[in-house]
Amino acid sequence: MDHNQLEQLGDQLRGIGHIRRQLVEQIFQEVNEGDQHTSKELYSELSEISDQAIDIIKRQKQMFDEELKKM
Repeated sequence: MDHNQLEQLGDQLRGIGHIRRQLVEQIFQEVNEGDQHTSKELYSELSEISDQAIDIIKRQKQMFDEELKKM
């Protein structure tokens, strides 16, 4: 298993997690202020960043599955 690649994916995932947390906080703020347009844009951005996180997790899982096949 390529440990460097696994670490890079982990770093990317942590970064995306931080961005997702910030977006959720912004969404709550906009919802409380009643700004539906901005909330909708933020939800869209959150959806896109969530897709990126899912892709990274899938790549990590593929690496793990390949390693299991070797065993």
